[in-house]
Amino acid sequence: MMPEMTAVSSSPTSPHDHQSCISDALAHAETICQNRNKRLTENRRAVLKLLLDSHCALGAYEILRRFDWGGRARAPVQVYRALEFLESMGLVHRVASSNAYAACYRFAERHGAVLFVCKACGIVMEREEIKLGSMMDKLAQQSGFTIHTRLLEAVGHCPDCAEGTEDAAA
Repeated sequence: MMPEMTAVSSSPTSPHDHQSCISDALAHAETICQNRNKRLTENRRAVLKLLLDSHCALGAYEILRRFDWGGRARAPVQVYRALEFLESMGLVHRVASSNAYAACYRFAERHGAVLFVCKACGIVMEREEIKLGSMMDKLAQQSGFTIHTRLLEAVGHCPDCAEGTEDAAA
């Protein structure tokens, strides 16, 4: 059984050591893949790193644009396969509201999350709420439904952008 790792509790909008944040998440990804006898290939790692670099959700086309092809011909299918793999490993979340992907910073083996998506700057903050997850499990059990993934999205403004919105309204 893999030991549970704890994600950095700081918000992406608060000051933190972002390089350490990225390094920890990549190390976690390596461990997850090794424990499941899967490979974090160079392409998969590169796609994950692009998502980790900004704390924002990126669409597949933006990832394609930023991806370092190293002189090779662009192959969108490689990016889509990498995203599918990373999502199946619980290393990224698909943000349905923007049809984009965000890196997962919650290092639990299986977890549910609430994604707070800022519609102004695009930052994605991930939080876990145990009571909400328990309630969803209970409702699913009552309905005979088997949950594979618990992910809710809330779209609004992050603290930095909300402050600017309030200033503009005043």
